[in-house]
Amino acid sequence: MELRHLHVVLTVAEAGSISRAASSLKIAQAGLTAQLRRIERGFGGPLFVRRSDGVEPTELGRHVVQRSRDLVERFDDLLATARKIAAESGSLGIRLGGVAGSLTPLLVGVVRDLLPDQPQTTHIERSCDAVLELVRTGKLDVALVVEFPQSPLRIPEEVAHRPVVTEPMLVGIPAGHRLSTRTEIRLSELADEDWAVPEENYGGGKLNLHLACEAAGFTPRCVHFGADPAAAAELVRSAQTVACFFPTPQNLPGVVLKPIAGNPIHRRVTLTWQREHVAAQHVDDIHAALLEAYQEQVWGNPHQRATPTGLAAAAS
Repeated sequence: MELRHLHVVLTVAEAGSISRAASSLKIAQAGLTAQLRRIERGFGGPLFVRRSDGVEPTELGRHVVQRSRDLVERFDDLLATARKIAAESGSLGIRLGGVAGSLTPLLVGVVRDLLPDQPQTTHIERSCDAVLELVRTGKLDVALVVEFPQSPLRIPEEVAHRPVVTEPMLVGIPAGHRLSTRTEIRLSELADEDWAVPEENYGGGKLNLHLACEAAGFTPRCVHFGADPAAAAELVRSAQTVACFFPTPQNLPGVVLKPIAGNPIHRRVTLTWQREHVAAQHVDDIHAALLEAYQEQVWGNPHQRATPTGLAAAAS
């Protein structure tokens, strides 16, 4: 008998129905029924009476439910307090995360400056859903995720979050390109170009690029796939390719970044955190410092050829 079995019993008791409990636990009803039978054998007797309109706890079931609820609550409290003590003592440190191509390096620098005595680890994941799951399960403490209007994220209820900035997508073109002297570029002017596009897991950028190009009257000719920002920059320099980028504090020699007229593609950067970690009490400072660092290092970069045009702003 394990703690997870007590969670099953409590879910069935609260749902009052095997089918509703199976839906809540996201398992098949037949699988839950078989699991519940094994749990009942472990306790020595039936925990629920099956009725036409659901289930009702037996006398043994009421005893198990009451004691299980107490045990689960105490275990959750033990986990939360242990994590807090461990974090405060510095044994766990602060675990940061994000997806490739996001502002995670800025987050790392900000947290290092704010909490210099806390050791840090950083985890770069392939998708925002993976990042959110790590935050939800307590394996990451603070992380950045990005989302596009056409592919919004489903942030779990257990994950606290706060928007940071909304960024326009920029087009990276080779230095000396026919459009390199333009202040901004119309998407339709790139209809005949070869594109380097990111892996779709990077938050939906590829999908949103396709939708915006189709709205502009063409389908982008994507020939390089799965390109992270560093690989995309090299392809632009060496293969006469265009690629999508977002504002960056880094210089990209040989690549000119241009805004797209009308800002048809943009993404929102969101700060997420583990509610139970000691870092949660520093979220206001982290958020403010992250926004300040973004404004100084990204829009303050003299090589950054784009301006936010009202899109990049603090979201309170």
